[in-house]
Amino acid sequence: MQTVERLHRLLGGDAHIENMVLAYIDYRWKAENLFYIPERIAREILKRPDDFLKAVRNHCEPELPF
Repeated sequence: MQTVERLHRLLGGDAHIENMVLAYIDYRWKAENLFYIPERIAREILKRPDDFLKAVRNHCEPELPF
């Protein structure tokens, strides 16, 4: 639960980014929200949030270079 709360604080705030994150985790892990991401994946996201957000943007907006 604490990991999910930390993820939400890290990724939350911008509705556009939140929607892209939800689309990405659904595509990648068939998770409907942050609670359904595997625990080890959530910990890795917290270790390298920039890499995760880059993957999200590359998946959702591949036409924009990051």
